[in-house]
Amino acid sequence: MKKNTVWISIILFLFLLFGCMLWGLLKADRPYSDTENRYLATRPAFSWKALFDGSFTKEYEEYVADQFPHRDRLVGLKTRMEALLGKTETKGVWLADDEYLIVNHPAGDFESEQAEKNVRALAKAVAYYVKELGDDHVRVMIVPTASQVLTEKLPRNSQPYDQSQYLQKVRTALEENGSEGTLIDMPSVLSAHADEYIFYRTDHHWTTLGAFYGYRAWAESLGFEPLSDSALRTVSEDFFGTTWSKLHALGRADAISVYDSKRPVVLTHNQTTQTEGFYNWEALKWHDQYAVFLGGNDGLMEIRPAETEDGGKEGASGRVLLIVKDSFANCFIPYAAEHYETIVVADLRYLNMSLQALAKQYAVTDLLVLYNVQAFATDATVFKIAR
Repeated sequence: MKKNTVWISIILFLFLLFGCMLWGLLKADRPYSDTENRYLATRPAFSWKALFDGSFTKEYEEYVADQFPHRDRLVGLKTRMEALLGKTETKGVWLADDEYLIVNHPAGDFESEQAEKNVRALAKAVAYYVKELGDDHVRVMIVPTASQVLTEKLPRNSQPYDQSQYLQKVRTALEENGSEGTLIDMPSVLSAHADEYIFYRTDHHWTTLGAFYGYRAWAESLGFEPLSDSALRTVSEDFFGTTWSKLHALGRADAISVYDSKRPVVLTHNQTTQTEGFYNWEALKWHDQYAVFLGGNDGLMEIRPAETEDGGKEGASGRVLLIVKDSFANCFIPYAAEHYETIVVADLRYLNMSLQALAKQYAVTDLLVLYNVQAFATDATVFKIAR
């Protein structure tokens, strides 16, 4: 009887093993993961050269991991099991208090040669624009991530990298290049509101309320009269973001709020298509609901006031703001638009043209560089900012 039980276990194991392999071979590959907001690995082409240099094996492992049947469910099951076993970090994400999922950004993100190059490129670019526009027209906002601000929520004995070290390098480089006063002290701005809902629980972005506090500091630094309150309106309460997509489990659904701007604007995306208003409401039906802000990321976007009924343009001031950014700027921009006739938005990840030529083309009067600190340190396209 015992012998039969052993054979049954072996047969079941082989059935599961080879059944999953066969299923994986026969099922159609998924080109894209909506939950992870990324393209999945595809089956690599075989060659003897790739086999012997190891690249084929590595690519095939990535392919199998991405295309494994019911991968998302299995990842979620693994996450729950690790949480039950008392783990406080999994897949580079801390399981923090109040159901926050907070990414642990390693020191290597900030101490690499790429991170150093990006500091140098920024300092060179800002010095150029200070000379062209004046230091009272140029600002830099490098936003710390949740691991730097929400330290009270992190698990005991967690040791996040101190992002202030990298931000000090940015400040020093700017000052050495004659751009004193251009960097806004975002750690202090956000830390003063750490007990508020300024970062999503399941996503790496700051919330619109967090962006409002950043906007207010930026506006005051330029001498603008900032909006008196954030004027938020909740448009979703079932958002699960990029951090949740690493784990497929835990965390609590986030609420997305938008700044209820009354200004009619027209957005021109990549000099081709046009949309009205700051928000793409269709995105609230997608997994990536953060795309409600501006409709997502374009290489180049123009934001201009729409014509009013009398043929005029509301808010026309003649000032033109160029924002060089990552996606942290998307929920910030509707606030900034209160002070400019035109905003030109450049995302260097998707834009291949001279930024200086772009600034001249649009007669830019002001510049804002706005990134989250980890994205800025690791982005290999930041060098374009000095072109």
